[in-house]
Parts: sequence; structure tokens; C-alpha cells
Amino acid sequence: MNFTATVLGTAAAALLLIAKLQAAPEPGIDLGNTLAGTNVLPIDQAAVGSVKPASGEPSAVRLIDLRSGASCKVAGREPTAQAFEPAPLGPDCASSPDLSRVSQWRATGDGMLVMADTHGETVLRFMPGDGVLFESVYPRDALVTIVPARG
Repeated sequence: MNFTATVLGTAAAALLLIAKLQAAPEPGIDLGNTLAGTNVLPIDQAAVGSVKPASGEPSAVRLIDLRSGASCKVAGREPTAQAFEPAPLGPDCASSPDLSRVSQWRATGDGMLVMADTHGETVLRFMPGDGVLFESVYPRDALVTIVPARG
């Protein structure tokens, strides 16, 4: 019985120590290396909130079909209207079976991007991506991403 109480007490103390070590440091607390300037200071939300991105929206995007290896640059921004508008895809997109069928695109109210053929039939559907601007979600076997164009 004494052994069990000792083990449980030691385990509880260890858990408290681990929780304390994993906790984020409080603002203004010296983390121990004053020569390196590691004093944590609170962030002034008013100053940070007023910082605007330097470039805003990208001036061009690149569509990459990961299955076929096709990559094409599209000048301008993604569509913002809810109605279909002509998709300015260049001739480089012709080497992609999916992208070669696209002639128009539109944005949706929930942040998705839809690309369609000349008859308005959906060819590709994209959602905002993790690490990319958009990634394809329809059809399931399509592997197309949209990233900011560089140069």
C-alpha cells in the first residue's frame, strides 16, 4: 500500500513538472540567457494589426497538374465574381488532360474555385489549400494545384 502511494505521488509530481515545462512562457519572463536577448515581450496588437502585406494579391498564378507534369502561368488574379468568366489559360495548359478542357472559371461564396468547359460543365473544383493557393478536390483523381507565379 505504501509503495502504491509513493508511485502514484511520484507520477503526479512528474506530470505536474512536465505540464509546467511544456507551458508557454509568460510575457516578460527571462528565459535564462540574458546575453542572447531572449526576454519574451508581449506583442502590441495595435501595431501588428496595422501591418499590411507588401504585395497583396499575386499578379499571376501558376496551375500545376501533378499527374501530367503540365505547368502553365495565368496572368491576372483568380476570378472574384460568382458568375463564370473566361479563364485566361495559356497554350501551356494544353498538355494537361484536365486543364485543356477548361474555358471558364468562377469563385463561389464559400471560397472555392470552379473551372468549367465551354458548356458550363464542371471540369475541376478547387478549395483553398494548405501551402498553396488552391488544390483540386473534384474530380477525385485530379491532382492540380494553384500557386503564386514567380517571375
